[in-house]
Amino acid sequence: FQQTRETIIDYILEYFVFFALTISLNIMALFLIRQREIHVSDIFLVYDKRYYVPFLLLNLVNALVNYLISFVTFLPHLVVGGMNQYLDLVLNVNSRITVDWSLFRSSISFIISFLISVVLFLFVSQIISGLFQFAIYVRYDHPEMTTLQAIKGAWHLMKNHIGQYILLQISLLGWMVLGLFAFVIGLFWALAYANTANAAFYQALIEKENDRVLS
Repeated sequence: FQQTRETIIDYILEYFVFFALTISLNIMALFLIRQREIHVSDIFLVYDKRYYVPFLLLNLVNALVNYLISFVTFLPHLVVGGMNQYLDLVLNVNSRITVDWSLFRSSISFIISFLISVVLFLFVSQIISGLFQFAIYVRYDHPEMTTLQAIKGAWHLMKNHIGQYILLQISLLGWMVLGLFAFVIGLFWALAYANTANAAFYQALIEKENDRVLS
């Protein structure tokens, strides 16, 4: 019961509180690209009543989509690893993946299906992550849009540039690895660099499209 309560609290904090800090950092990266003055208080930007609910909805839809993807990509584990292992993978995929390591020692099919599922999930979820990051920017630039309109606008911007986006994310992996070797400070720098690179990519696309796909 204690573990269940802690899990529920973690989910509430992650999806209703801390998400706003992450989105605020994404928007601050956009400020940087646009050479707008940044203030320390901007870290709490999304807690403003004008932004909290719209971005909360985007965050919840993003989480739901990721869970749906995980339900599909980890489906082989329902047969190979059993229901408990399958649900553990699916329900923890947005935070941490836990695995019954004894299955690695006893089942080659589990190893193969696990590796394929993880790679497939990471690939698809990375595209989804980029889509919703773009939706955040679109919603901020166009506050009159609904959540669905922001997602559609993000898709229109991104659909012809998915390959470029994937290559950008691959190029950022090296910085993440270096950030890990440099411990906490280095990782913070790498994450800030990644946010700025993604914001610059978004800005380049809306300038290229002259914002017409969002009108």
